[in-house]
Amino acid sequence: MNSAARESSSTITTTPDKQERILAAIDIGTNSIHMVVGRINATLPAFTIIAKEKDTVRLGERDPKTRDLTPEAIERAIATLRRCQKLAQSLKAEQIVAVATSAVREAPNGRAFLQRVDTELGLFVNLVSGQEEARQIYLGVLSGMEFNSQPHIIIDIGGGSTELILGDGHKPRTLSSTKVGAVRLTAEFITTDPISNLEFQYLQAYVRGMLERPIEEIQANLEVGEQPRLVGTSGTIETLAIIHARKSLGTVPNPLTGYELSRTDLKGIDRKT
Repeated sequence: MNSAARESSSTITTTPDKQERILAAIDIGTNSIHMVVGRINATLPAFTIIAKEKDTVRLGERDPKTRDLTPEAIERAIATLRRCQKLAQSLKAEQIVAVATSAVREAPNGRAFLQRVDTELGLFVNLVSGQEEARQIYLGVLSGMEFNSQPHIIIDIGGGSTELILGDGHKPRTLSSTKVGAVRLTAEFITTDPISNLEFQYLQAYVRGMLERPIEEIQANLEVGEQPRLVGTSGTIETLAIIHARKSLGTVPNPLTGYELSRTDLKGIDRKT
């Protein structure tokens, strides 16, 4: 059966005429696995999140010689996926849509891992490209905020990759995915705690080199006089917001959605940490 016909094999009998549907979405990342379960009103359209699940499985911990996903990481991931599946089914989700990104994409045994998930759990997982990952991030941000035709640069720093997107609420102008991620860079560059000045310099040079082309592409697609707004998503950005909120407010807003940081704020966090 092809992937189009099997977007998800974890399904419950549906009633097409219902105005409300309950769907679950699972993101299998390099560092963590996330699931959200939402109640969707097709007539508005609008949705409400009714459950969330997150587990730091560190699937990106790969064998240093073969670059395979390790057996331990695979077991952690499958245990988390089984728990997510049971939660979604208990909430009567009629469909579970799952995607895998950087860690599974690059591992030689990534497809074997997905086949095992399918066999053991009956859960089909879509393996998405970096470009498709960036596109889905853009659509996710669009669903949560108004762009008002103003250009926005979206940055998503994950465990294995960083996505940069330029868009104005319509078709994205640029989509990029680079091999810059928190788990990846920690494994490849950092051997000291705290990080030494030398390792930091190597790390900084690598990141700048990897992001040079995507940034040039964004600059080339901005019109003269346009002032883009920067939007950050995912765990690394959330951590920066939490650090700033604790130091400046003494508390962490819940949710963090919409929390704003200036360039000065970011530089202040860098100096203090």
